[in-house]
This record gives sequence, C-alpha cells and structure tokens, in this order.
Amino acid sequence: MQMDLTSYLIDPNDIQFVDGDHDYEQWFNIVAGYRTQLMQSSSQSWLLFESDTFLFSAMFYALLAAGKSIVLPQNAQPEHIRDIKNRVQASIGSADINPDIVTKTSWPKMPATIVNINGETNVTFFTSGSTGQAKAIEKKFWQLQTEVNSLEANFGATIKGSALLSTVSHQHIYGLLFKVLWPISKGHAFVCQALEYPEHIVNKITTQKLGAVTLVASPAHLHRLFLDNPLIPYKQHIHNIFSSGGPLDADKNISLQQQLHCRLVEVYGSTETGGIGWRHRDSIDDDIWQTFDEVSVAHQPDTELLLLSSPYMIDNPFYGDDKIELLSPHKFRLLGRADDIVKIEEKRISLQEVQLRCKQHEFIQDVCVIVIGVNRKQLAAVIELNDLGKQAKETMPLHLFNRLFRRYLARWFEAVTLPKKFRYPLQIPYNAQGKLNRQAMESYFE
Repeated sequence: MQMDLTSYLIDPNDIQFVDGDHDYEQWFNIVAGYRTQLMQSSSQSWLLFESDTFLFSAMFYALLAAGKSIVLPQNAQPEHIRDIKNRVQASIGSADINPDIVTKTSWPKMPATIVNINGETNVTFFTSGSTGQAKAIEKKFWQLQTEVNSLEANFGATIKGSALLSTVSHQHIYGLLFKVLWPISKGHAFVCQALEYPEHIVNKITTQKLGAVTLVASPAHLHRLFLDNPLIPYKQHIHNIFSSGGPLDADKNISLQQQLHCRLVEVYGSTETGGIGWRHRDSIDDDIWQTFDEVSVAHQPDTELLLLSSPYMIDNPFYGDDKIELLSPHKFRLLGRADDIVKIEEKRISLQEVQLRCKQHEFIQDVCVIVIGVNRKQLAAVIELNDLGKQAKETMPLHLFNRLFRRYLARWFEAVTLPKKFRYPLQIPYNAQGKLNRQAMESYFE
C-alpha cells in the first residue's frame, strides 16, 4: 500500500491549451469561481457531469481545490444519473442532469494562482459490473497522480512537442488520465473537446495548424478508422496513437502504423487496477506486454490467473480474472478472461476463439459471441457485416445466410457448440470508452 499525504500543485505556467478558444487565465478564473462557491457549501460528495472537457476540467479541479469528493457518472442517461444522485449530497455540471450548481463560464476576473490539492481527496468512477449494474470504484487523487507520473516517465519524452487529441470521454478513467490529468499536470499541449470523427481531427489539425499530434483513442474508433482513414493525407502530423479499453486487432494495429507512419501504444488495465502494462507491436506476432514502472505480475496459486502488485492501488496484491502467460515479473502475454471459457452441452469452448475465427471470415467486420439461455445454454453471435457481407445478405434468405456462418465455424468447432442465433446490427454497440455494451448485446435475443 502506498500513501501520499502531500499536496499536488497545478501551476498556471504549465497549462497549454491549443484549441484557440481557451487559455489558462480563463481556466484558472473558472476554477477560482467554482472553488469559492463550493467552499460555501456544506455538501462533501459531488456528482460531476459535463460533456465539454474544458469546463469539466475546471470544475474537476475546483472540486479538488475545495476538498470535495468527486463522483463521475459514465453518462447522462436519466436513470443512471438518478441512481448516482442517491449516493451523493449534491451535483454540479451540465443542465442535462438538473444539477445543484449549473455550468457557467462567466466569473469575476481573478488572477491565475497555483491550485493546491490534497492527495487524499476521493474520486469515484463507475464501470460495468458482472451483474450488468454500474459498479463504483473509489480512488484517492494520489493514486491517479501516481499513474500520471508513470505515464510521464514512460511516454513523456515520446509525446513532447505534440498536442494531445482525444476521441474518448473524460468521464472514464482512461480519458480522465490521458486527456485531462496528464497534460494539465505535466505541461503537455492538448485540445479540450472530444473529436468523435476523423474528419474532426483533420479539421483541428488544419485550423489550429498543429505540427505534431498524439491521438488518444479507443479500439472501436481505431477499428473503424482502419477501414476509411481520412488521416492518411495528414500522416506527417500523427506522431503517436494510444489505445485502451479493449483488445485492438493485431492486423489493424500494424496497418494503422503503416498507414500513418506513427507509433501506436496499447495500454492494458482497468478502472479497478489502473494501467497494468503496455505494448508497441512491431509485427502481428509481437504480442508481449510490458508492465509499467513498479508494477509486477505473477500467477495466482495453481492457476494462470493474474496476480497484480501496483503502486496505483491501496489493496495489494490484486487478484484478476485475466489469464496470462508469465514471461517475467514485468513481461507477459494475455490469454483471455477466465469467464471466456464456457460449457455448452458439457463441451468447453472459448468465446474469444469463436470470435477470432468469425473475424477471419470475408463478410465480417466485427463480432461479439455471447451465451444466452438459462436452462439450456447456447451461443449467439452479434455480427457487424462489412460491405461485401451486406451485399451477400441481400441475395439470400436469412436462414441460409445464418447457415453459411455455421458451416464456416464447423471447420473448427463441434456442432453442439456452434452459435444457434445470429443478429446483424449496423454497428456493434460500444460505449464511450470503446467497451462492448453487454446488455445491448443480450437485448438482441430477448
């Protein structure tokens, strides 16, 4: 267990907004205005939701400076917000959530001063739990800042001189760390707003005349970018890409690096653990992960399951659900999740293996295989077709199209384990963090 009781200081001279509409004086003015208002409130725990990253970051640091605990919902869906409001004393942010303190940008002019933050201040995230209900994960600010220090130690020199652009939400830990805490506390240039589409990235590069860019993205975003990549004419500007939140297909990883002549780093971790390791693939077969500084991995007794020791965590060691091939305390391969192996008609089968085989089919762009049924379990596949697949689907009855995939998978899997049901949405549903929406998957078969 690591404790850091010292304060953290945010210096005005370290902040570099490069999107043209914002500057550090405006930001510090908003921080000071909110801090003054928050200090007058007896409420200690605050829900914070604001889609605008500039305003969100100012409110986030104002809450920290006022010594308030912060609770970050995943999104602004009414039921999700209502559930979390029952856990907190007050709320702040976008009018969409009907907060106690609504977002405002105009405050009395105040000089930019250093922001002082207590490392013991709580920040709570929500992540999808195994039951489908949102699960609260509480962190101390020192844990987040320790992780930022590790990012800087590993990648600070790599991103120096480039501007951070992001496609991910700051309401989740990956986005908060990479697009808010890291650039603000370590003095890296960054663009505040999330850039949902590649065309937005192109527009930002050209209008702001950005010479070098580091892109912070999710695997879902990068998988789609691989298919239609408007960044290629601007590849001289794309120096680095970070990806986290789920697996990035090896072939797409290598292809994107070749298309853009850039360095792509995948980060492995979770909301509970923070960053565990990272890798930069030089080839499709290069699948080894390296741990972050002071992080070490081992096997749980008599299993292949991950046992983690990390400076970002209060409770060490951490017992994970991922299977690993241990190469050393600081190098490993991921073998999938323990719950990836299921039994269908008493036959053991890997969901990940079925998905990998599906992705090799010429008609399939993306796929998720799940288990459905209670008394009698069976596999079901949610398939996102590519253009060739969409054309083929229009030429034959649905039952024959489904049979085509069953016959294809029968080359590797026994008949009783083949998916029995198929659905073909236009896109596989991912959340803002690039993770699969399991509840949405299951709803296709209700």
